[in-house]
Amino acid sequence: MPSAEGPAVIRVGYSRKASALLLGMGAVLVACAAVSVFTPFIPVLVPIGLTGLALFGGGLRSYFRPRYLYRPDTGTLTVFMAFGAGKEGAAGPKGERVWTDGRRIYRELPDGERHRVSLTGTDRADAARLIRALPRRPSITEG
Repeated sequence: MPSAEGPAVIRVGYSRKASALLLGMGAVLVACAAVSVFTPFIPVLVPIGLTGLALFGGGLRSYFRPRYLYRPDTGTLTVFMAFGAGKEGAAGPKGERVWTDGRRIYRELPDGERHRVSLTGTDRADAARLIRALPRRPSITEG
């Protein structure tokens, strides 16, 4: 149960459209690989089939895994990819700050280098909830 201060973890999932697109592309490529068994183009079977299986698996995984997990108590943003191994996801380096400017999300490394977090393929409502929960970057004129 969330506390009065807010939720313990903010989950940003993949959009249903992105997940369905991955599943559809994977199914089409697997079907093409299955049809190519009956044609003289058998060398094409393996790469097309493996790519189709990878896309299909990534689409399935995107239905059950979040894209991002943000823990407000520690300020860490964990990234989960549709492709690739890992149950734990990829957390940022120690000392990283995650902040927003109201529209975009940034990860700032301890050395001052910053990177924009991609919200492509994420659920818009979840992304908006994350943006509202993130701290704003203090401007240079403040404090």
